[in-house]
Amino acid sequence: MKKYIYTTLIACTLFLIGCEKDFLEKPPVDKYSDATIWTDLALMEQFVNNMYAGFHSGFSWEPRWGFVGTHMLAASSDESETSYQWSGMNNHAINRGEVFPEDSPYNEVWSECYENIRKANIFIKEHIQFVPTSQSEQDKLDRLLGEAYFARAFSYFRLARLYGGVPLIEEPQSLSDDLFIAKSTYEETLLFVTNDFEEAYKLLPEPHESSQVGRATKWSAKGLQARAFLYNEKWAEAANAAKLVIEDGEFSLFPDYGELFLESNENNQEVIFDVQYKVGDYGNRQLYIDRMNNPDSYGNGWGGSCPSQNLVDAYQMTNGKSIDDPSSGYNPLDPYANRDPRFGATINHDGSYWKGRNFIIRHGEKDGIGSHPTDATPTGYCLKKWLNPDLIDIKSNNTAVNWIELRLAEVLLIYAEATNESTGPDASVFDAINQVRARASVNMPPLTAGLNQQGVREAIVQERRVELAYEDHRFFDVRRWGIAETEFNKPLLGMRIGPNGEFSGTDGVYNWGVFEVEERVFRPEHKFMPIPQSEIDKNPNLKQNSGY
Repeated sequence: MKKYIYTTLIACTLFLIGCEKDFLEKPPVDKYSDATIWTDLALMEQFVNNMYAGFHSGFSWEPRWGFVGTHMLAASSDESETSYQWSGMNNHAINRGEVFPEDSPYNEVWSECYENIRKANIFIKEHIQFVPTSQSEQDKLDRLLGEAYFARAFSYFRLARLYGGVPLIEEPQSLSDDLFIAKSTYEETLLFVTNDFEEAYKLLPEPHESSQVGRATKWSAKGLQARAFLYNEKWAEAANAAKLVIEDGEFSLFPDYGELFLESNENNQEVIFDVQYKVGDYGNRQLYIDRMNNPDSYGNGWGGSCPSQNLVDAYQMTNGKSIDDPSSGYNPLDPYANRDPRFGATINHDGSYWKGRNFIIRHGEKDGIGSHPTDATPTGYCLKKWLNPDLIDIKSNNTAVNWIELRLAEVLLIYAEATNESTGPDASVFDAINQVRARASVNMPPLTAGLNQQGVREAIVQERRVELAYEDHRFFDVRRWGIAETEFNKPLLGMRIGPNGEFSGTDGVYNWGVFEVEERVFRPEHKFMPIPQSEIDKNPNLKQNSGY
């Protein structure tokens, strides 16, 4: 199912495929009185559909530019560097450690989330005005209520990941209410999130029929609850929630890792929840990820969020050994040979076959560093994951790949991490990780048997880094693991290859091989983003996060 967005007084409204034809033909919600909305189940569904329009897509973390795809969160981690300065300027400021409450690039997330929370609160309070006259109406009302709880939990979780503890607002607010709500703690906020996801789980149905794909289900609620428990270090609860999804959710790993993320395979058996898109004109929500993330040499692309050498080096050899292991067989003069297949499915490098030809990311060549003033790769690599290999006209927005928010592989890794932390590395932990590594197109060796808890912990860090690359996890994972001050204070690295494919040597101006793209700065206060200064100015009880 894809997004249909219409402008109404409330917000950009998302109508989901599967709504009745007469419902789609009804006037917008703002044409009715509040009393009418809460006595008409179709209008109530339209009200809930509004909330889906507010669900975040990881294709862009800088929405002020009016595009979906301007830069991905990977570019604010050690996964990537943004090429186009005109779009990613605030993203680059974050990487330099210049994060301020007045102009943090993610300030808009605050208002986006609270707008959706407001809608959910209204529905949760007002839905009781509707009196069902049949079981089917009761089932639909329960489903809509579950979706409202899901939307509220999803929004508060976005806030908690970025800002830590935030004000918890459970009721619709009016001007006569106390609007100056103090923030709760990070732990309290995540507890609220997991409670809301539990309410959603109780009310939501199993996966929908095909006409309703894209709506929240009980398994998307339970899976995201497992993720929220993980962030709150509620290890046993996270393991139990993840196990329920794994055993009862009837999901399975998609055989081909690279094709998992293509539009042609969306809503496949691995996807638990995704943000839906439809080819067409969305006003300010065009999906230009292909133009944004192909280099200029491929149809006037804009470079995009280009993978770092740091990420490239994280991929093991096909024998399961890291490249710094002397026995791995890694050859620095042939560095892309015999690597974890997820490397080639995620990253285009010199020699990669892409859209009818091989990349030539070499000094002085058309795909190389500096081949365009702003739209060439700054790292020596280009993104492949998510992009359509068959799309020729990348200047159009004829791409509508869904953003996969939650999939089975992540839930398996959640289970492994939570169980390893709560009870230690039993056989089920190894099995969960090895399932991910044994995907048909990946076929990486299983973990070394007998690893202790710390060894498994390190294996999970490794596995999440490569399996979930460019899926909005690395930015948050290193923070919750407490390793950001080490990992994010390292320089971001790239690869400069000589004109004849040299990985070493020099032309007297440039040295071939690994080089420093950007010095990165991460301070302790950067664990969370600053609360937008405009919100601090409005609410005297809202205290700024420490260090800002």
